[in-house]
Amino acid sequence: MRLLQAAPVAIGLVLATAAVRAQTAPAASGVYTVANVPVDATAASADAAREAARLQGERQAYHILLARLTRAADAAKLPPADEATLNDLVQGFEVANERHSTVRYLADYTFHFRPKAVRQLLRSAGVPFAETASKPLVVLPVYESGGAATLWEDPNPWRAAWNARNGPAGLVPLVMPFGGAEDIAAIDAKSAFAGDTAALAAISQRYDGADVLVTHAAVSNAGTANETVAVSSTRFSPASGTSAQTWTQSYTLGAGEDEAALLGRAVAGTVAQIEEAWKAANILDLSQVATLAASVPIATLQDWVSVSQRLGVIPAVQKTDLAAIDRRRAQIVIHYVGDLAQLRLALAQENLDLTGDAPDYILAPHPSAAAH
Repeated sequence: MRLLQAAPVAIGLVLATAAVRAQTAPAASGVYTVANVPVDATAASADAAREAARLQGERQAYHILLARLTRAADAAKLPPADEATLNDLVQGFEVANERHSTVRYLADYTFHFRPKAVRQLLRSAGVPFAETASKPLVVLPVYESGGAATLWEDPNPWRAAWNARNGPAGLVPLVMPFGGAEDIAAIDAKSAFAGDTAALAAISQRYDGADVLVTHAAVSNAGTANETVAVSSTRFSPASGTSAQTWTQSYTLGAGEDEAALLGRAVAGTVAQIEEAWKAANILDLSQVATLAASVPIATLQDWVSVSQRLGVIPAVQKTDLAAIDRRRAQIVIHYVGDLAQLRLALAQENLDLTGDAPDYILAPHPSAAAH
């Protein structure tokens, strides 16, 4: 156990430290961990408020996790978050920023769920799910109004809306560049909008071979009740050469909204499109089990260790057998679920390239990631 020091809080609450129950991170722990869940409960005593807050946090985390793994169209089929179910699913939790009064309890919880138990729950409910996390996606928000397009320059309300986004983490982690000198030198609004291959590769390399999302928001009728923003977003994969994906959607100012709220709604809609497309491509058929033999080129033992570690965090990979190893290569057998195309995509998220055909598959780090 370890103790966490609480942060200063408002008048009427006293600081507290709490014993924290933390578990060893399971496989795919990033996907099955829900972090920074705020809780705020009031009860007859501090202990009762703490217990009520924990249960409140577990339910919130449960809904966040299932929304992360499943498609929006299946939301009505998801099992309810009853206490017995949560007891089976929650492996452990951590507490931060804990504070309380005699009747109120506030904190931020991180919950770790048991992957096998969650998978079984969803399979029993007949709900398909995805659990392969995407490599980070660098977001480039290009704002166009009155014929002028901006990316790094201020003001850029579209970039501000993306920076203000505070939704739960999904399977596609988003990275917002700071916009420093190196970012500005790598790509500008014109190059981003045009999908300039060299500029996209440059910004991708700045962020360790990450994919790049160019999201273009064109505002019309600005400042009127009919203000509309037309969003066109394209995901590029410069490091892997995967085909680009594009999504479009228009949003019109609603009653009581200002432009910031309109753009915030457009950001949420764009993120939902990206997440849904990723899940659709990565839903696994767990009844489809296969093996694949591959050769892994190595120059040192550390090369093999690095590849092995990357394989170990891919949910679709059930296990990897080392058949033979010498100074030049390792011969391995990968046991995986889903189809071969999904395996290739999952490997690519860990910067591993699977090339060739059976029985001569070759698995190697992508050249742009070999130094990482």
